[in-house]
Formats: sequence, C-alpha cells, structure tokens
Amino acid sequence: MNYLNLFSLGNLAMLSDWLEETGELYVDVYFPHSGNSGTAYFIRSLNDLKSLVLLQNWPEIVFTVLRRLQFSLRGVADEQLLEKALQQIPDGHPYEIVNLRYYPENRNFCGSGKSHDELRRELSEVFGEIVGIGQEPDVFSGKLSSNVDEVFEVHVLRKNEFQIIRNQDAYERFSKEPNRYQWIANLWHE
Repeated sequence: MNYLNLFSLGNLAMLSDWLEETGELYVDVYFPHSGNSGTAYFIRSLNDLKSLVLLQNWPEIVFTVLRRLQFSLRGVADEQLLEKALQQIPDGHPYEIVNLRYYPENRNFCGSGKSHDELRRELSEVFGEIVGIGQEPDVFSGKLSSNVDEVFEVHVLRKNEFQIIRNQDAYERFSKEPNRYQWIANLWHE
C-alpha cells in the first residue's frame, strides 16, 4: 500500500508549517496487531517524513505527528544539564532520557525513572552524549488526537474493509494560500 496518499496537501502544508516553527517533528509509527509498540523518530524535513512513510508496509498503521518539541531539555549530558534537569523535574516525577538522533535513526531511550537519584545515575551513564530529557508522549491513549492544533494522526485499520481515519482534514492557511504550498505537491509526488 502506498501510504503517501494518506497525507493530503492540507495535512502536509500544516506539517511543513509546524516544522518551520520548531525545526523538527516527533513522529510515532505504530503497527496495530503486530505485537510491537510504536517506533518514534525525530524528523527535520518533509523529505524525511516522505522517506519514513515510503518504508512502511504493515497492512495496518497509525502515524502520529506532534507539533511541539518533545524531550525539550536538551544538550550534552554533563553536570550542567543534570543541574537543569534536577531544577525542572520534581523528585518523584517520571522522566525519560533519549539519545537525540534524527531520522533515519529512531528515537532511542537511554534511561528513565522517577527520582533524582535515578536521574543522576541514568544521566551519568550517558555523559558526553547529546540527549533530550522529558516525558514520552502518550500517543496510545487517544487523548492527544483530539488536540488538532498540536497533533496530526492518521490511521489505516482493517475491520471488514480498510478504513482510513484522520483526526483532521482541513488546514485553514492552506485553504487561504494554496499557492504558497505548491512545492509540497511537487516534493510529495515526485
């Protein structure tokens, strides 16, 4: 199946604008009924997204794209980053540490916990590496998909027939300025 067709020009225009705002998007790719949880990526361009989408071949799939920068406490794992993390993450609150790797590499967890002691230990194990610290977005509960200003989701599910479900179809800026986004049609369909 060609999953490129799941994304309308309006969807792509919106994602392009989101990329322009933050420089990257967090994309979770989930394969229902595969026995596998999702795999997440940090992408920095629509070319990255297109390449990621083209590689998928599982018959059922969910793409979740988040607008805001995830794991926003970032930098080289060192004493300074540790101090910032200890100030921003209250003791007893959950956190995850990821290596900041960009597509084609997937997001890679390198630590997690709920205490400052765990945070000190986990971060010290990756000193010198470029990391992000925060909380893994909850893409599986369905709570995010209703926030169409922050999340784009498209599902291909198989009940009796294949169903395609998007949490949004229209993007007002694209409707008002379609010529502004013509380059996306060329890129996506070349």
